[in-house]
Amino acid sequence: MTADQNAFALKHQADYPDGFFKWLTDNMKIWKAFEAKALRMAALRERYSARTIVEVMRWETDLRQTDNLFKLSNNMTPGMARLWMHKHGKRHPKFFTLHNK
Repeated sequence: MTADQNAFALKHQADYPDGFFKWLTDNMKIWKAFEAKALRMAALRERYSARTIVEVMRWETDLRQTDNLFKLSNNMTPGMARLWMHKHGKRHPKFFTLHNK
């Protein structure tokens, strides 16, 4: 992570699931796919479900990789939704409904 990303993580770690920023560092490809799918849906809908996006990612991966199951803990989904809203919430203020940790 960059210095700015580390500062953000330290400042906001209490708002995210335990271990989220370590997980994010190790799984940037998953985050980028989630971010892209959410942006695509935000162009069509005012609100959507982060869990639905993750389930679509699992489904698509299972269709492509029959021998390697996609593993993504549901515990990280709220963190991805929260980070997405931090990055894109000004343009899409109601897309994900966030709850306190």
